[in-house]
Amino acid sequence: MKKVLVTGATGFLGQHLIKRLLRENIPVRALYRDEKKRAVISFPTENIEWIKGDVLDIFSLEEAMKDCDKVYHCAGIVSFSKKDETRMMKVNIQGTANVANECLTSGVKKLLHVSSVASLGRTENAELISEKHKWEENKLNTRYAVSKHKAEMEVWRGVAEGLNAVVICPTMIFGPGDWNENTSKLFKTVNNGLKFYPVGGNGMTDVRDVCDIAFQLMQSDIVNERFVVCGTNWTYKDFFFAVADALNKPRPTIKLNPSMAIIGARVLSLLSLIGKEPLVTVESARTSSNTFFYDGAKVSQALNFKFRDFNETIKWVSEELIKLKV
Repeated sequence: MKKVLVTGATGFLGQHLIKRLLRENIPVRALYRDEKKRAVISFPTENIEWIKGDVLDIFSLEEAMKDCDKVYHCAGIVSFSKKDETRMMKVNIQGTANVANECLTSGVKKLLHVSSVASLGRTENAELISEKHKWEENKLNTRYAVSKHKAEMEVWRGVAEGLNAVVICPTMIFGPGDWNENTSKLFKTVNNGLKFYPVGGNGMTDVRDVCDIAFQLMQSDIVNERFVVCGTNWTYKDFFFAVADALNKPRPTIKLNPSMAIIGARVLSLLSLIGKEPLVTVESARTSSNTFFYDGAKVSQALNFKFRDFNETIKWVSEELIKLKV
């Protein structure tokens, strides 16, 4: 059996995906950039072939894809901070272009690209957003959204040149991970005594569902399709209340209206100038004050897939946080 390559192997989704592949006894080659992140991985890694490299380094990509017939492209930067914009654009767009190009050159049979629902674009009319949604330039699209939209265009360019690919667009992904990063940080924040909750809402998905769908799509004959991956649609109020209950902590009591959220984010942004990384930026505050709900029916029908109950996801992540006493 030929190896499969996972880019972004030490990231949140990359780690969970590798664990899923190892359970299937699939030989995994893992592309990673940060030695420190690799060193703190908590699951057995002896059956993984590690390749140190970067999606911006075409020579390391060439080495990583040698004798691989499938590639899961998970590498990318998620940030709503202005200071990360240049690197995020480069990694997400040029990095994806490099992956698509090397897949074509190396004769990879299939690429699964992890995009984001952000790549679909957003509108103010609160419609249920699906794969058919047309991208429109507007103020609701974050810098991250632009980077993922343009990255996806590189995959479709590769498809036009003969690449077999499938694209998944997950909503917010939840699972245990680095408690100082990604959505795991939200659980830690509630555990530390969160007082506020934003007024918007979003799609939310268990990381195990994202990995199961990615694996099943890669094993299938489905190519050149795009799928929204959304387990449920919740308001942030309901989410933070459920997390607080699961952690046995007080629920946040102060509703953060849009203007309050943006003012608070600007204050936190000023604090970041003296070294304190803000939990919320102006861009993320603006986004969290809106409601964006998504339709995950297409992938459910294509794979006969049933998403997990999201209440169970919250319970799972909360129990892991309590267990580690973070």
